[in-house]
Amino acid sequence: MEPASEALLKQLLDNPAFIAWARDERPDENQIWEEWAGNNEEKRKAVSKARQLVKSVLSADKKLTDQHIDFKIRQALRRAKQIEIGGNANVRVLFRFFTWNAAATIVIAFGVAFAVFRIYKNNSQVPAAGSVISIAGSSRAITIENQDRAFKYVQLPDGSSVVLHKNSGITFPEQFDSLRREVELTGEAFFEVTKNPEQPFFVYANELVAKVHGTSFSIKAGEKEEHILVAVKTGKVSVFTRSDVNADEYKTDKEQAGLLLTPNQQATFERNQARLIRSTLNSAILLNIPIEHQPFIFSETPVLEVFDALEKAYGIDIEYNKDVMSQCSITATLDDEPLENKLKWICTILEATYQVSDQTITIKGNPCR
Repeated sequence: MEPASEALLKQLLDNPAFIAWARDERPDENQIWEEWAGNNEEKRKAVSKARQLVKSVLSADKKLTDQHIDFKIRQALRRAKQIEIGGNANVRVLFRFFTWNAAATIVIAFGVAFAVFRIYKNNSQVPAAGSVISIAGSSRAITIENQDRAFKYVQLPDGSSVVLHKNSGITFPEQFDSLRREVELTGEAFFEVTKNPEQPFFVYANELVAKVHGTSFSIKAGEKEEHILVAVKTGKVSVFTRSDVNADEYKTDKEQAGLLLTPNQQATFERNQARLIRSTLNSAILLNIPIEHQPFIFSETPVLEVFDALEKAYGIDIEYNKDVMSQCSITATLDDEPLENKLKWICTILEATYQVSDQTITIKGNPCR
């Protein structure tokens, strides 16, 4: 495989939006990838091959274990090594934690695809620093409050992103339960939840509960407000009250839901009447913070603009060498992916590394031209 073709294949497999489309989760985006490839035969071949790999590897079995994935990667590496020893030309593929030489295109792509699946599947990270307290149902929990910033970024144990509004707080366990992910919110926040249908995500906001599998949405739950509001930006969210007679069933049954919300819909819980109402909005802007306005769609966008968009959206600082990376650009649709995933895809495309420290992200990369 030529270096240019290899780079195109890797770029596609690095893109969460492409993976979602290849898995037939976004059929309405056919035109986007058709336009991306255009009349470029190399791009068309890369799209076709990458889509085949995603379907055969990523969608083959959602319950693949890490051990099985490791075995498959090692198997691909052994096959590649055997081909290399046989005297074929070398092709170098760099993918985050490992590098290997191989001549067979399908072996290279197979190993890369399984590595992509592992990143897509596993998003567990150490949560941001905060005060550790005890709460019901968990021996240890982390509470993070935003008392002095306009909005503050919080990373949850599963990689999900939370942007806390000022005078708001969130409590979550150091490690989520295997059956469900549960957090407690006071105040206002925007969520980007890591997709995992096998482990539903619950937000408890005063009297209201929001249940999601992977999506982006805002919650406004001030203790003294007359209403609790939930607005959906992407995906689906079901809401119900803690006192609902079916609350336990909603929590334990993956098929059962409360009041279902889709993009640009809002749920309003009227406290004085204990009534839950659904309404349609022109846009899902509830807290009027930058991340609600940002679509995260980039087309040959200079990384300086990409990093600037991330800084404004999440209220973080990104440190990098502007002179070194000034010629780099990104083409990707990252929409409702949590910040951790956005950083993974961007840095993989750029062959760069990143480090998160509190509210600062340091990125180190090489010149692109």
